[in-house]
Amino acid sequence: MDDIRVVPGNPYPLGAYCVNANEVNIAVVCMSDAPAGVILYDRKSTSCRRIAFPASYRVGNIDCMRLLNIDVSRYEYTLYEGEDEFPDPRGKLMTGNEKWGKLPGSFRSRFVIENNGIDRSEDKPMIRDYKDSIFYLIHVRGFTRHRSSGVSHPGTFEGITEKIPYLNELGITALEIMPAYEFIELEPVKINESDVMDAYKPIEPKLNYWGYKKSFYFAPKSSYAAPGINPVDSFKDMICKLHKAGIELIMQFYFPNDINHSHILEVLKYWVNEYHVDGFHLMGENIPLALLGSEPMFASTKLLYYGFPASEIYGNNTPGYKNLAICNDDYMFNIRRFLKSDEGMIRNVLGDLRYVDDKIGRVHYITNCNGFTLMDLVSFDRKHNEANGENNTDGNPYNASWNCGYEGSTTRKAVGRLRRRQIRNAIVFNMITQSTPLILSGDEFGNSQKGNNNPYCIDGPLTWLNWNDLERNRDIYEFYKACIRLRKENPILHMDRPFAMTDYCACGYPDLSLHGEEAWKAETDDLTRHFAMLYATHYADVDKNGKWLPGSDKSKKGDFIYIAVNMHWSEHEFALPKMHPDKRWKVLIDTSRNLNEEPDLSENVKKIRVGERSIMILIGR
Repeated sequence: MDDIRVVPGNPYPLGAYCVNANEVNIAVVCMSDAPAGVILYDRKSTSCRRIAFPASYRVGNIDCMRLLNIDVSRYEYTLYEGEDEFPDPRGKLMTGNEKWGKLPGSFRSRFVIENNGIDRSEDKPMIRDYKDSIFYLIHVRGFTRHRSSGVSHPGTFEGITEKIPYLNELGITALEIMPAYEFIELEPVKINESDVMDAYKPIEPKLNYWGYKKSFYFAPKSSYAAPGINPVDSFKDMICKLHKAGIELIMQFYFPNDINHSHILEVLKYWVNEYHVDGFHLMGENIPLALLGSEPMFASTKLLYYGFPASEIYGNNTPGYKNLAICNDDYMFNIRRFLKSDEGMIRNVLGDLRYVDDKIGRVHYITNCNGFTLMDLVSFDRKHNEANGENNTDGNPYNASWNCGYEGSTTRKAVGRLRRRQIRNAIVFNMITQSTPLILSGDEFGNSQKGNNNPYCIDGPLTWLNWNDLERNRDIYEFYKACIRLRKENPILHMDRPFAMTDYCACGYPDLSLHGEEAWKAETDDLTRHFAMLYATHYADVDKNGKWLPGSDKSKKGDFIYIAVNMHWSEHEFALPKMHPDKRWKVLIDTSRNLNEEPDLSENVKKIRVGERSIMILIGR
């Protein structure tokens, strides 16, 4: 081994920090008086060496030292305290778990020289507004693992980069990935000997496919990198390529209750500083929201959670950049219930569709990883989680779903047509809602999990996207693209301030108004399942005082978007508000028909009929 010298170190940063290729600082929190140190494993031989933290180098509860004259590329390491040896919880590159689905043997850390050999001088977080974002949620492995994905390295970060042209074509602006930091997906099952009926039957380890568990939060997951590629380099290369394509990266992080708040802050700072991550979707019940929300380093980093204490974070101030966002199931269940024609939902839905907050954003969705896919939402009344091996007792028993008259797959044409229409309705709701839409990957081409709403332990065709569905369900894909394009081309559908619902521009129309079978009058009682919204597009080009915004297209003044929603099982007639005589209505989308089959309207049309369980979008210009 090298002639390594030990000198006093720095207590921060915690973990192993390579000063250069021959010098490393190691700082570890030790809460006991037991001897502690690092064990170096020589990768060129089977030898190892223990180096203890000198007691005189301790600062508070932090043992620290600096190792000189060490070839950092030559060693792997673990930590020890007393008789216990364990991997570094702050390890930046873990070894031993490179093979997905294999129990790790020796689980250790490698020393990492930050930015070694990678030119990222021009890469930086993108800082896109929530109002201009389209989120897309994936499981790194499941996104491209199926052989139909056509990528060179299925189930990896490299596989994601190969799908960037697809994401651009669809219209995605932000990729949200499920846990992609190092976690052990297989662990031995702990059992009592008396519980084993057959002593000779092996007990299979339980798989955690999703990765929501206590993990090694500083290291990219090694099995998500292509074989032979350093996971650190792999992840950084993916982010650089996403940024060049105009796509942000949002990482999900799950922190159990026993994770220290300062550790959470340290983890997120590291990924922002070292990897240029654009945001985090935080999960867990013990998240230091005020601490994270007021951290200056995160002022331009997106943070998503179930809710935020806005008054505690901002007081009476309004942030210059809206970086916090609510992300919970409330919208999902409201829209799902309205979609299947439940009564008493119209007021909730009207509030959800136009929701905008001055200080905090919102990411909304109709489907997510922990529930039905969009195809399953219209195909199953009940969950079917038998494949999980838990007798279908896991997963949410209530999904606010409707099978359209038949449970599961069917060749009945009437049922199939109704399901297609309900899918189109859900897509429209997702895209016309003012806050930030999230799409569950595969929903855009009819991915199904056969009614399984909790496949957290399944790694196989059930949870891998089958890209052959893209051709089988091309109509769904094209419809989703059209709705995303409609949203992007009409800023009035994604505003950054709440609607006043008044004519503060003195143009003759309010920014948003509600209508029904009579113009300017919407029924909102519990039994009503239909309404219409009129948007005056002029308001997207002015500020809250009615003054033109810089770069606004003044030629669009006076255009309108009219959205008629009918989730009743009967057809309804809607009265169209009057426009200037030189303008006329044109149908952009009618969910009762396939794309490009929208009807033409007569020049002086005053009323439209919207079919049962349908949405019609018109533009007046």
